[in-house]
Amino acid sequence: MALPTVFLTSSCVRQTQTTPLSVPKPLSVSQTTSLMMLPMPPQTAQKFQYQPLKKSNRRSFGTVKALNKEDKIFKNVEIFSEEHLLDSLAHDIAELSQKFIKDKGSFSVALSDTPSVKFLRKLAEPPYVNTIEWSKWKIFWVEEEVFVPGDQLKKRLEPNDPLVAKINHKFVYDEFLTMVSRISGNLNVYTIDYDLSDKEEAAERYQKKLEIWVSKNEIAKSNKNQLPKFDLMLLGMEPNGRVASLMPDHAVLDEKEKWVASVEGKDVTRVTLTLPVINSSSNIALVVAGSANADAVYSAFKDDYPQADPVRKLPAKLISPEEGELVWYLDKAAASKLFKEEILIDKRSPSVKN
Repeated sequence: MALPTVFLTSSCVRQTQTTPLSVPKPLSVSQTTSLMMLPMPPQTAQKFQYQPLKKSNRRSFGTVKALNKEDKIFKNVEIFSEEHLLDSLAHDIAELSQKFIKDKGSFSVALSDTPSVKFLRKLAEPPYVNTIEWSKWKIFWVEEEVFVPGDQLKKRLEPNDPLVAKINHKFVYDEFLTMVSRISGNLNVYTIDYDLSDKEEAAERYQKKLEIWVSKNEIAKSNKNQLPKFDLMLLGMEPNGRVASLMPDHAVLDEKEKWVASVEGKDVTRVTLTLPVINSSSNIALVVAGSANADAVYSAFKDDYPQADPVRKLPAKLISPEEGELVWYLDKAAASKLFKEEILIDKRSPSVKN
């Protein structure tokens, strides 16, 4: 099995002026049950022009050997400056978008938790925002929190409500989709019904939607296992090794038949794509930052993870696309336990020609 690619940066940060633009209206309950179109503001409709992405001077500044007695477990790790990671992730996504749109006329992207989504904001800035044919993107969710009756749906879309901040598609709408739609046009967004009181019903309904979207070629289908095959899946990881809503030691890790499952944790109930669907993706980008994740990152790459059952203990070890490519984007803190020596990073930042 091919080892994943790893990109590293020194640290991780969250990341055109015209006349004032109208902001798309907040999400409504009805919009969560079907395809949602974010409209292009009329002021910018005539100004947007797609410009193909030009060849960049994408480069790494050096390599280091991963910490391992035989130096056989890990590949060399490419080291990037802070800004280079953001540019590289944005450039890679823009390049994938261009490739898939050229090959099949659309680009399907599945988004996971909010930390990894924050890195997409670079795509909403020049030159990337003008190199992507946004109207041909199809955006789906890997996971979503499901609210039970006690959570008061009436509060769901109130500004600054802490409950609202947990809703993936509300966060992405505010932090990314609105920025893009202001500049470049309509976006096709396919959502999970998070406002159902029954978590099993929410999971079943999302699976039925996926089945319909696959049948209509909104999502490609794997020739190997007939599962949905997203062009790109963007994932993050928690300190316990959780990826998507696949919790350590949870029975959902053994799920082989369902495309979507419900997961009830200590304080949250979520709906998530299962491992077979995740691993059917053409490309998976796993974005991890912070020293709190260092142990989990190290364990994800190290074969002799010190647990009786490493597979069940660390879901991140199970992310391994069967017909695609996995790329890890790490900051220095998250990858700190992979290296024998202090990492020296060249602070120069690359640029993308456009």
